[in-house]
Formats: sequence, C-alpha cells, structure tokens
Amino acid sequence: MELKVYEAMFMIDPTKAAQDWENIKKQLSDMIVRRGGNVLNSKKWGERKLAYEISGHKRAAYLLIYFQMPSENVNIFRTDVQLSELVMRTLILAQEKYNQDDQQKFDEESTPEEVLPEENAQDDLADEDEEEE
Repeated sequence: MELKVYEAMFMIDPTKAAQDWENIKKQLSDMIVRRGGNVLNSKKWGERKLAYEISGHKRAAYLLIYFQMPSENVNIFRTDVQLSELVMRTLILAQEKYNQDDQQKFDEESTPEEVLPEENAQDDLADEDEEEE
C-alpha cells in the first residue's frame, strides 16, 4: 500500500478557531492518522474575509496541512471532514512530488499577504508612463 502526499486547505469557523486552535489542529491530525495517514507539516494561514458568506460567516480561519495517506482512504477522510462541524470548506489536492526541500521552504515562507489596492494603482501608473515614452 503506497502512501501518496496530499495538500489540504481547511476553512474553519473563526469563532471556534479563536477559542481552541490547537485542539482543532489536533482533531484534524487525528482524523488523518485514523485513516492510515501521517501529517508531514501544518501551518496556520490566519483569518481572511470571505468573498461570500458561508453558513452565516463572513470570515474564516485557514489551515494548510501536508499529509501522506493511502489513496483509497482519501475519499473516506474527505467525508469525515465534511461531516465534522469544525470545518466549513475543504480542498484536498494530490501532490506530484514533495521532498525535504519543499518542507523547508514551507517552514520558511511567511503567511501570504493580501495585496493592497494602492500598491497596484501605483504600479499601473508607472507602467502607463513607461508605455507613453
């Protein structure tokens, strides 16, 4: 039985995340282990505003987890997560390759930052000036 590497992004109710983040992370890790997997790495991506309301929430806390699991258990794990009241939405993707360099880069990367509209506007103006010359 070959273990494949997966990347999962979980959108979590921000109220629950603020109350007990470590417990939520542990429960999701336990679900992975229960389905024959093991967690390679996990990272909190913070809280973000949603494009539209989900279950009455305008914001969500994000958790990114890389894990290994037998491919035949992934759909069962996905169902477990969907039935859980911890998670609002989930995206699970198979990773073609994942190695120690990827894990080190993952540890070093900071949380993605939102681009401010003012920065884009200034960049666009600079581009327009260059085109006119």
